[in-house]
Amino acid sequence: MSHDRKFETLWHRRAKAFREEALPYFRYMGQSGFPAFMSLFIISSAIGYIGLIRHVPADFPFAVVGIAALTLVLCWSPLRTWLAAGDTVFLMPREAEMAGYLRLSFRYNTIACTFLAAAVFLLYLPIYLQGPAVNGGWALAIMAVVMKAANVWGAWRERRMTWPGMRRLMRLMRWAFTALTIAAWLTSLLWQAAGFTLLLGVLYVLLYRLPSKHRMPWERLIDEEARTRKRYYVFFGLFIDVPTLPSSIAKRPYISWLLRTARYANFNTFVYLYTASLLRTEMGGMIIRLLLLGCLIIYWFAEAVSLSGYGSIIVFFIFMGLIAVQLSGLRHVHRYSVWKHVYPLPEKQRIEQFLKVDRLAMLLCSTLLWLFAALPLAFAGMFMPSLASAALTLAYLAIRPGRLRKKLMLDEDED
Repeated sequence: MSHDRKFETLWHRRAKAFREEALPYFRYMGQSGFPAFMSLFIISSAIGYIGLIRHVPADFPFAVVGIAALTLVLCWSPLRTWLAAGDTVFLMPREAEMAGYLRLSFRYNTIACTFLAAAVFLLYLPIYLQGPAVNGGWALAIMAVVMKAANVWGAWRERRMTWPGMRRLMRLMRWAFTALTIAAWLTSLLWQAAGFTLLLGVLYVLLYRLPSKHRMPWERLIDEEARTRKRYYVFFGLFIDVPTLPSSIAKRPYISWLLRTARYANFNTFVYLYTASLLRTEMGGMIIRLLLLGCLIIYWFAEAVSLSGYGSIIVFFIFMGLIAVQLSGLRHVHRYSVWKHVYPLPEKQRIEQFLKVDRLAMLLCSTLLWLFAALPLAFAGMFMPSLASAALTLAYLAIRPGRLRKKLMLDEDED
């Protein structure tokens, strides 16, 4: 058996092992009702999308929406290699024979990302063709294919770069170049967009030749694989207990000032602890991203007064539900921490203090999401959708603590 064939077999074996490891968690997820929630999300989104296509507002931001949607899916280029820390000892000496292994990783990730990019492109194309439509659909499709290939190539070159600062700078430039190219194709004539793309492409290639690079970025690929696995387990942790993984902490100075509002005292221990965990862990970052995306989409639906104003309210409840699901996972963050049994902490107050943090977080997130729906609808003279959603939100916030308290008490009984 050739060396490439041996490494390809290793790749397939590792991929199969991860699928078998993750499959039971997908079953638990299916039993939780999450697929039904996602079905509702897809149906609601489809209804809003069809309504938007039928009645596209005259002032719809065709170019802005296209740049935002296409840039995200064309630039996103993950790479799953299934590598682990021990590979720096056992596989690194055979680095020259890893071509077949990496080829499978590129094929696996590029196919999945291309399907996602194609889906977003096909969803955006009917909207674009009802607007200025400076260039045809086939020209945009060819541009999208070329930009996706360029981003896959650029992302791999970035992974190989020696210095982290240079890698981040080049990644930022790659996203900026992609957004500028998409903007040119959506707003300029074909020959102008093609010439601008050619100039940017030449500059793109020349810049990527400058930084020093590793031949095979072992540590970076291992770290990326570890982060990807962690995201899977963070998601599965919303439905069932999963193996403990090392947590990553982010400072987030733009929001960490909120921690100073929680009193640093013994009687307030768990309020401070859960607030710090929410603001600094990956869960907090996920909630922030959902919140920003939700505000943007809700504002678009509200400004367009889709479905007589109720389209934005449907999207509001979808994002509020997603944030609620993410936030409920906070109760598992310190569930198996040993120090709870070492330090003299007010354990009896833990449940009530956790519910306090959860209540405040849900109130802040739902209020911010609601404002992005209520204010545009108010300017349009529509108040009933906002009032109805406010009443339903307050009812949910009133019953949520009781449901969480039962889950927390059940967790304690299991422990």
